[in-house]
Amino acid sequence: MKLFTPTKRRTQISLTALVDVLFLLIIFFSVSTRFTNQQAIDVDLPETVTSSTMSTSEKLIIIMAEEDELFVNGILFQWEEMKREIKDRKFDRTQKVILNIDKSISHGRVIELLDVLKINDFKKVVFGTYGKQ
Repeated sequence: MKLFTPTKRRTQISLTALVDVLFLLIIFFSVSTRFTNQQAIDVDLPETVTSSTMSTSEKLIIIMAEEDELFVNGILFQWEEMKREIKDRKFDRTQKVILNIDKSISHGRVIELLDVLKINDFKKVVFGTYGKQ
């Protein structure tokens, strides 16, 4: 004899809290994301098989697009101005210097740039390249 009949309870998951947390995460990541403004300088880098990626934050980046056109961290300099800028400015000498040099630049200009960096006590120099695909 049955005294009572068991009732089946349907459990429901409340999605309201989940949606709230999701929106908070989206807002957090969108506010905390830092966008960098990349300047477009047309440089034809050489290709290598051993190319690897590197973070460019807090680095000294020198771009040589033409024989007498140098960009130091995105700012255009002539040769003599660039030499003074590297000598006078307080760059961290232990950081890596990334050289993005167009492959049409003469070997002598590259050596001259390396000489300027060596005179100013930069020890870590990395050449930017494109990886072969």
